[in-house]
Amino acid sequence: MYKKKTTTQTYCGLHLFKELLNGKWKLMLLFYVYKGYKRPVQLQKVIPAGDRRVLDKQLHELVLHGFMKKHVFDTKVPKVEYELTELGESLIPVIFTIEGWGEDHRTDLENVLKADPKFRDTLDYD
Repeated sequence: MYKKKTTTQTYCGLHLFKELLNGKWKLMLLFYVYKGYKRPVQLQKVIPAGDRRVLDKQLHELVLHGFMKKHVFDTKVPKVEYELTELGESLIPVIFTIEGWGEDHRTDLENVLKADPKFRDTLDYD
């Protein structure tokens, strides 16, 4: 099992936020579950760049940390659905604010991405 090598910083709310919500897809998973995409296969379709294993791991962490609930239905074909908890719901205005900021600064941010060799060859504007 992975053991963290650095200490967890908790003296500031931003550090707490980062420690629990750091992950490439976590905010998007919260957003899409809020939008009604409840099942893993739906989330995979709406986040096609996300590796299924990574999405599953991050969903597990969001459940473990209390941002989501996982419902497992006892049916012949196993069925799983996710829903936001009150804590997860409280993040939605923050996610909308971040999304709005990204749209407001789209041109500048796209220029930064184009100039960064790490992103230059991977940009997709669909």
